[in-house]
Amino acid sequence: MLESDLAPLKRLIIERACEQLSIEYARAVDFRDYERFVELFADDALLDLGMRLEGKDAIRASMLMRPDEIRTRHVLTNIFIEVRDSQHARGMSYLTLYRHVGVQTTKPGPVPSILPTAVGHYEDSFIRTDAGWRFQTRTLHVAFRNPDTVKS
Repeated sequence: MLESDLAPLKRLIIERACEQLSIEYARAVDFRDYERFVELFADDALLDLGMRLEGKDAIRASMLMRPDEIRTRHVLTNIFIEVRDSQHARGMSYLTLYRHVGVQTTKPGPVPSILPTAVGHYEDSFIRTDAGWRFQTRTLHVAFRNPDTVKS
């Protein structure tokens, strides 16, 4: 079934579900809800953030190694979803990433403001699973990187 064969309402529902995955991804990583983060992916998913993480176990292990001394805010805009069929979609969302690394991040309250760490976009493929829509692949493409920020 081609995208054009889907009823407009069904296409909108799929677009919204995939858009919500992108938003939930940002919320889960920024607020350290790593179990929820992992559940956003299909069992055999690929997450490529400069290193390839294949499958939920690898994604979970990577998130659990994330330092406590890091605070991030993933600001997503220009979220675009293209429905391929009733089981597959692809998308893109722009990312502006703010990151602060240091012991201050483990304490309540704001940390010193910094320029964005990076600006780029995510390229996604989505798949419908028994648990609902999930990321099949998510790849980060960085267009701009602040050389004064610490990479971790």
